[in-house]
Amino acid sequence: MEFCDDCGGMLVSEKKDGETVMQCRNCGKVQDVDSDDMKVTEEKEEDPKDRLNVNEEGADDTARPTTQEECHKCGEETEHEWWMKQTRASDEPATRFYKCTECGNVYKEYD
Repeated sequence: MEFCDDCGGMLVSEKKDGETVMQCRNCGKVQDVDSDDMKVTEEKEEDPKDRLNVNEEGADDTARPTTQEECHKCGEETEHEWWMKQTRASDEPATRFYKCTECGNVYKEYD
């Protein structure tokens, strides 16, 4: 987000004579857009399962807290990494995810 040098108002992008410019909402001052500042990054389609992974793929160490829980897949009480994510409306509690450190099974718990 950029702001006007004169009045401090927010600059918004506008098309003027086929060119993109930044124009102040308050005073109307027009500034040219630097092509370096307006680079478009290529967005790749994301696998929904990738959003669950906080660490890079293949990373052995993690900063997630751990707890002892019974694994739904192993059937034994093992160490689990856990994290929370807001998956529903903001007035609903967050969803807690658990990952078994033995088998890698991930499951979620709603409050």
